[in-house]
Amino acid sequence: MYVLNIIFNILTSGLPCCLLAIGIFLTFRVLDFADLTAEGSFLLGAALTAACIYNGMNPFLATLLGMIVGSACGIVTGFLNRVLKIPKLLSGIITLTASASIAMLIMGITSPTQIFAMQVPLSLNAGHQTIYSIFYPGNQWNKLVETIVMVVVVVIVIVAVYYFFGTEYGMAIRATGMNEKMARSQGINTTGATITCIAISNGLIGLAGALYVQDALSVSTVSATGYLVIGLASILIGEAIFGKRSFKNWLISVALGAILYFMIITIAIRLGFPTELKSLLYAILIAIALCIPLMKSGIQSLIKNIKARKEKAAC
Repeated sequence: MYVLNIIFNILTSGLPCCLLAIGIFLTFRVLDFADLTAEGSFLLGAALTAACIYNGMNPFLATLLGMIVGSACGIVTGFLNRVLKIPKLLSGIITLTASASIAMLIMGITSPTQIFAMQVPLSLNAGHQTIYSIFYPGNQWNKLVETIVMVVVVVIVIVAVYYFFGTEYGMAIRATGMNEKMARSQGINTTGATITCIAISNGLIGLAGALYVQDALSVSTVSATGYLVIGLASILIGEAIFGKRSFKNWLISVALGAILYFMIITIAIRLGFPTELKSLLYAILIAIALCIPLMKSGIQSLIKNIKARKEKAAC
């Protein structure tokens, strides 16, 4: 039972971050857009979902609203960059900076006396339903049910993203990321394609925040801190270990990278690694992920040299 609890903790932490990683992947890899909005859309998705559930809204509708507010963040970033001609990094920073104040305003919905609030605590005992608790057959299987629901959502998202980016418009977005000038010369509206991709990306990140808060049952203005790094690390680890032979393989690799990332973090903490040094562990994991391709090529070269020497000796 102890091992099962560890596995469920890894999955319930990692599966929402699969969506986070896929969202970041769409801007950083597919669109080649350095978008820093992720932590803002994650926080706003979590905050709006929690506030709506706190006030008795259907959790599925609240989750959808969390996804929509994440998309809205992406649209703002895209508008700042493509229409107002603000540089990519600054566009994301502006949206990210504004998100904390907007999140406090949203969370203030839960307070009868204050306009702003720093956090929203949810409680199943107080009747706050989540998309997981609706399916609970009993307390013993809560984590299993949460894991199954998360897996279903992640699989649906991966399939939907794969098929969307295989459509004509999805290919237009990918062409915009590969070579914007060439895409424009082919009649593609690169401004619309860019804003659409950023909106989809941040919508998935907002959805990740919505799933996260319904598992953690709490959200605060610092809840999203570090999640941009987690998403990037998941992408790097997934690409380095599982490869990127095709778009489908690439998506699955990114999702598996998030699970593997949290597996390493969880195991390290269970073995006694101080939680205060988690940021150091994050940095080490990213450095190792960046070194893996070089290590692979070095090992392959070594194997080739050994085979060549054996063949030479045999002759």
